[in-house]
Amino acid sequence: MEFPSPVKTFHDDTYPSINPTLSQLSTKGKNIVISGGGSGIGPGIAHSFAKSGASSISIFGRTQKSLLQTKEALSKDYPNTKIYTYVADITEKSTLDTTFQAVKSTVGSVDVLIANAGYIPDLHSIAASNADNWWAGFEINVRGAFNLISSFVPVASKNASIINISTAVAHMPYAPGFCGYAVSKLAGTRVFDYAAHEYPEFFVLSVHPGVIETAMNAKVVAAGMNYPHDTIELPADFEVWAVSLEANFLRGKLVWSNWDVDELKAMEKEIEGTDKFTLGLFGWP
Repeated sequence: MEFPSPVKTFHDDTYPSINPTLSQLSTKGKNIVISGGGSGIGPGIAHSFAKSGASSISIFGRTQKSLLQTKEALSKDYPNTKIYTYVADITEKSTLDTTFQAVKSTVGSVDVLIANAGYIPDLHSIAASNADNWWAGFEINVRGAFNLISSFVPVASKNASIINISTAVAHMPYAPGFCGYAVSKLAGTRVFDYAAHEYPEFFVLSVHPGVIETAMNAKVVAAGMNYPHDTIELPADFEVWAVSLEANFLRGKLVWSNWDVDELKAMEKEIEGTDKFTLGLFGWP
């Protein structure tokens, strides 16, 4: 299946322009926090930031075992980057407050927040959905977004970056069974939109990571919607590029990891400061 794209080059794997080892993409001296860091694309994002030279990476998650497995792999491959793990549920505000304060006490102010934790409710029509399962999408994707941002602000460094791992389903036309996921991710993305306005000193960007082979995506496949997969390295490396100065013109936008960054940069004048790649009621007023 071919998706509409504003650029000619549509990637399904990483490529030289977003290589984390590029000097212009270096995160040397930066402290990174990744929610959902022990599973899905979280470990891949952590590897890319470690590859880019991050000073420290703190990964949040609900399962200690997966967090420690990620830490072990990262520490072995990137001994110069300090790796810290924190068992934390993003739906619990008090826990996040304590966790972010612990991060600051350990490494100092946080330079980059990757809001990666998410949940996809079972794929059914509205009437066929279990109400609690459907609402779980809002607890994690919306309340979790609010909690992450409000707990992050007090420990953030000046000019910090926030990357929201969103989804194309939040802005695409109707897809059967996706109501719980699409609506909660759309609402969650709007939380980050507000953060971009309320904290203009921060760089805030929402990113569709592509179609990645994860446990969440397994629900989509089981429902009979098996789209071609992208590699985890694509969104992982894209996030490193996204927090570099090269991507500054995308402040407040929603973009896809698949879109070629060199072609996006060539569109800078028609993107920066406009409604392009934002969510809204187009055609009004």
